[in-house]
This record gives sequence, structure tokens and C-alpha cells, in this order.
Amino acid sequence: MNDPINTPALWSLETERLQLVHLSTVEPDAMRQFTLRNKEHLAATSPSRPAGFYTREFWAERIVLARTELEDGVAVRLVGRLHGAEPIALTVNFTQIVRGPMQACYLGYDCDGAQQGQGLMTEALRAAIAHLFDVLDLHRIMANHLVENVASARVLAKLGFAVEGRAANLLLIAGEWRDHILNARINPNWRGLY
Repeated sequence: MNDPINTPALWSLETERLQLVHLSTVEPDAMRQFTLRNKEHLAATSPSRPAGFYTREFWAERIVLARTELEDGVAVRLVGRLHGAEPIALTVNFTQIVRGPMQACYLGYDCDGAQQGQGLMTEALRAAIAHLFDVLDLHRIMANHLVENVASARVLAKLGFAVEGRAANLLLIAGEWRDHILNARINPNWRGLY
């Protein structure tokens, strides 16, 4: 695609407490530190990680791939830091972007365990979703969460996502197939640009 709308600079966003930037502008060591720091915290809600996930080399390659995904129009991966702070506080990923008659994507996100419960994810997602809808003009964002993940359910509800159902055995997490709640949000200002 290599469209000007799919450049990292366009995805630098400011909120009251956060700066969100595209993953391709982040140092591999910063992502490595975030993943290592949150290894146990995210293990209960995340699929198994690929080999090397906690290494600098993995993140160096992943950051290059994130730039290609953005240029190809198939994913937007963002990283958030508190203003004036160096450690990564959260990640936001819009993946599997589909055009044509669907005009949709999936949303995934992770918050640093030390930052949970402060409303940072809601703040970051509110800005990122508004920007995604405005810039990419997608019609629909889908987000799924484990049935027992009340925190994610609360965040998505605050952001206007509607529960659309339950999928049995949707993802393999910690060696078990786990049920998920399916959610979606429709762009109320979809213009049909793409």
C-alpha cells in the first residue's frame, strides 16, 4: 500500500498523561524490558509467546516487521509511555486490517502490571481508536477477552464496544483452549473512503 497515511509519524498521539508512538520508532531494548517486566502478569491472559520473545533480537526484527505491516496497511502497532517517563506503560495493536466489504480490524492491548487500574488503557484506547477511525476510516473494530477478564470487559464497555457473543475454545492460553467474549465497536462517522 505504501500510502502516506501509513507512516509512523502520523501515529504519534498525545493524551493527558500519555504519548503514543508507532512501534517502529521504539528501541528493541525498551520492548524487551516491557515484556520481561510483565512476563508473569500477562501470562494468564496471553497466548503462548514464540521462541525468543524476550530477547533483544526478537524485538529488533519485530520492530522492522511493524513498519512493513504499517506500510502495507495490515496492522498499526502502538506503544505508550507516561509523559516524562522512559519505561513503556502499555501497547495497543490494531491487526488483521481487512478492506473491501468488511473494513474492519482486531484490537489487542497489554498494560504494565504496575500501571493497571489507573485508567491509562482507557485513555490510550480512546485516542487511538478515534485516530484509527478518522485516518483509516475503518467501519468496525473487534476485540475479544477471556470470560473472567472483568478489567478488559470494563475498558471495552467504557469505550462503546458492544458484546456480540461468546466463542468457545477460541484461543490456546497457558496450554488450555479458552472461551472468549466477542465485542465490537462500529465507526459512527464511517465515510467509505477505502
